[in-house]
Amino acid sequence: MAAFGTDFQKYTSPLLYVPSNPAGLWVALGLALALLIINSLLQTVAGMGALSLFFDAGVEDQRSVIKSFIIGIFPASIITAIMAWQVTKIRGGNPWEVLALRWPNLTGLGWLFVIGGFLVVVYGAIFVLVTLFQVDLADYTPGPDGQSPTSGSAGLVKEAMFDMANEPLLFWLAFPAVTIGAPLAEELVFRGQLFAALARSRAGFSGATLVTSALWSLLHITEPWLAMGIIFVMGLALGALLIRFGSLWVTIACHAVWNGLYSLFIFGTLPQ
Repeated sequence: MAAFGTDFQKYTSPLLYVPSNPAGLWVALGLALALLIINSLLQTVAGMGALSLFFDAGVEDQRSVIKSFIIGIFPASIITAIMAWQVTKIRGGNPWEVLALRWPNLTGLGWLFVIGGFLVVVYGAIFVLVTLFQVDLADYTPGPDGQSPTSGSAGLVKEAMFDMANEPLLFWLAFPAVTIGAPLAEELVFRGQLFAALARSRAGFSGATLVTSALWSLLHITEPWLAMGIIFVMGLALGALLIRFGSLWVTIACHAVWNGLYSLFIFGTLPQ
């Protein structure tokens, strides 16, 4: 196991996560809510700026507004991440400890194993959900121009990404938003301070994983139930990885790779 890094060799104490949050549970919940509200406001401002710069449309064009807001995720998320770092200092908290930002002792092979394992688990969950509920994936897949399938919306974000894949400039403007901005801000908010506060409460590690996964899934309420279910399962897997390796960098990396691969899949499969 040495080839994977020393974190894989800690058999006697496999759970490396040590929750630290002097702010307490209720303060952490309030701060998480405040960060989400601020992030939404920042995304609105950045999105309106992108709308005026890159789109020949007004606010009445819903599809253009959604695409501009996706582009606005990146600057909004960077500011949110900085704020998430700062608020951990409340009541003397150490940002590195509260946010579990220790760098994991993994080799390149170890990183591949962890991220690859995460992808296998999530795709396995998708297979189970699709088989169990007899889901037709065509009902959740937008058309090549981002149009909704006949069964209804495939999700506002997904449809917008399919649409932007036909315009490379817009797609590559959105790419850092979904692969860097969203994973960074969402992990810092949900599996950062909030997870630590819940883990230190009576909820424990299991409760923290369940609650943060549910709240993270609800954040994507504009997406179909299948997508929200997959996001919930992803949250469970990310929570387990955070507890096992004690590093938010692991969850950020897995989240980013998932978003990046799916975005590249959309871009690569549509005719240019």
